Amino acid sequence: MKFLTVAATSILAATASAAAILPRDNVFEVSNFYANCVQHSVMCNYQFSVLYPATGETIPVNCSATLSSIDGTLPPVTDGDCLLSSRTFDVARNDDGLLLTVKNPVSPSTNITGVYEIPAEQLVVEQSGASQAEKYVGPKEFGLAYAS
Repeated sequence: MKFLTVAATSILAATASAAAILPRDNVFEVSNFYANCVQHSVMCNYQFSVLYPATGETIPVNCSATLSSIDGTLPPVTDGDCLLSSRTFDVARNDDGLLLTVKNPVSPSTNITGVYEIPAEQLVVEQSGASQAEKYVGPKEFGLAYAS
């Protein structure tokens, strides 16, 4: 009996430990991610498709935003549009790069939210004469982790 108690305790501890180090499931899957500022212009674009697999969704929703930037860097986005959907997205700049957030309303006061950190190494600034334009050069497909 003592052996069973020790074995059960060891199994529970190992399971709890493994759960603590496993990554959380992605709530959204992004494909065709594209972000750039146009050379010799003030316009910048974000464009991607997003899928919410937990709902059984099989056709991704297209999201996009076109904004202006006075210095050629990718600007922040607040409540970017996702076509034919109540889903929205935000992009915020931080010291580490950009933070992409996708929100899907489930009630008037609750959202399912996924986040993805775009590291600064995946953002490059191209110089063309007196003009500079930042663009994203990272993976086109990635998952957004659940944000509580």
